[in-house]
Amino acid sequence: MTHLGYCLNVHPTERLSELTSLLRGPVARVRAGWRGERPLGVGLWLPQAVLRELAAPGALATLRATLEASRLYAFTVNAFPIGGFHAARVKREVYRPTWLDPARRDYTLDAARALAALLPDGARGSLSTVPVSYSAFGEGDLGPAGVHLGQVALELERLSQELGHDLALALEPEPFATLETSAEAIAFLERHVFAGAGRATVAAAGSAEPEALLRRRIGVCLDTCHVACVFEDVVEVLEAYRRAGVRVVKAQLSAALTLDHPGASPAGVARLAEFDEPRYLHQTNAWVAGERVRLEDLDALTQGGALSPQLERATQLRTHFHVPLCWEGDAHLGTTRPGLEAGLSALVAATDHLEVETYTFDVLPAADRARFEDDVVTMLVAELRWAEAALAALGVNPS
Repeated sequence: MTHLGYCLNVHPTERLSELTSLLRGPVARVRAGWRGERPLGVGLWLPQAVLRELAAPGALATLRATLEASRLYAFTVNAFPIGGFHAARVKREVYRPTWLDPARRDYTLDAARALAALLPDGARGSLSTVPVSYSAFGEGDLGPAGVHLGQVALELERLSQELGHDLALALEPEPFATLETSAEAIAFLERHVFAGAGRATVAAAGSAEPEALLRRRIGVCLDTCHVACVFEDVVEVLEAYRRAGVRVVKAQLSAALTLDHPGASPAGVARLAEFDEPRYLHQTNAWVAGERVRLEDLDALTQGGALSPQLERATQLRTHFHVPLCWEGDAHLGTTRPGLEAGLSALVAATDHLEVETYTFDVLPAADRARFEDDVVTMLVAELRWAEAALAALGVNPS
């Protein structure tokens, strides 16, 4: 059964009371607008402050009851941002703590235990997480990340065996991160997790088959926006993971912005600049003479009011700004949705956890929010309907 839901990180929640109100209100409205009375699967976002509140006696049982009463069920958790995701300025801080910091391990373990308690009986559970670190942080020795991931794998194995769930963690490659491409993700996993410090950690705990355990519990999250932004192809990426024996734990269905031939499109450059906002990073990649040119954020798009000289000969720009799946672009900008459509069949064959993740509604330009009546629920319903129709065209009926 293919699970299709959406990630709750689009909603600003930092307290348990806010989360329960969200489930009873906007999320229930999304369910009613898309699924009617049928249950809706959700990708939970559980900030560290919420997890602390969930540690109180009975709190998890109450949250599970709230989900059930609202005809919702959890199947995945976005454990990438640890908190403050809707602060005025997030940028690089979303990658902290990194996997070299034991605080990332501890947060992830708390999120995994919460998910295990909230899953429907016998259901599989997935968690997505930061791609180790961020390149600008300059963290060279990645061995400690392997240790921490090995420790998480051991706990996921214990929870899976004791509770009857298949729990796995997914590293999510992203532009400018330590793991930016599929090749980098494979190399890191092979060197530091399936071998190296990760394997040593699991073997020291007494596992007879440490590599098999690690491959079962640690894999990747394929975000289709991120794949497109680094000019990779979804089908080719999935084949690379298959050959390497890397588990695709979950996929995030998302689309990036595109601008063709920016040097010949001043109006397109001006339109793209409208998406330059102060909260999130919008890493931008350009294809120039057969090579990828990288900009960390949209503020580098122009210099002195004109297009940056290094982009003059670009055939296309791709910007890490998650835009609604139901939006095809406009007279100036396109989206990478065609790449998602072309790879969707292979994606469904690789994983049964599909999560729509357009967390950017609040920072979309005003005119683009107006397309959805300034209502995030309207956008989400339209996105989920689009995704359901795309899956139906493949003969897939998502739960």
